Amino acid sequence: MSDDLQPQLEAFQQCVVARDARLAATVLHEDFALVLVQPQPAVMPRARWLEVLNDYIVHDWKVEEQFLDLDGDCAIVLQRVRMDATVLGEDRSGLFVMSDIWRKREGTWKVWRRHSTPLSAGNMPGA
Repeated sequence: MSDDLQPQLEAFQQCVVARDARLAATVLHEDFALVLVQPQPAVMPRARWLEVLNDYIVHDWKVEEQFLDLDGDCAIVLQRVRMDATVLGEDRSGLFVMSDIWRKREGTWKVWRRHSTPLSAGNMPGA
């Protein structure tokens, strides 16, 4: 793994768990989007994701499995995450498969897309 990628991966997880929009601004690509296909298709652009972040309360977050593929200025992180969370006042707990696509631009890794598929959670509020 690229030595400069690991801190960015950790920062992305931390900004979600801590609801830290300032930290998120350092790891999100300007064209970041959260993309869902299940239980309903939705695309949440960066601005909306940042708006919802303060109301995305993670009570518990456990990465059960993670794979990383790195090729030049592109990295893909595939992970299975067990999460207990409340989003916009609604339960968003369950088991998720997430794919994060990272791009290295001007020497810095930024997350460009998060594809999230709940294996056992309900609809994503606010999407």
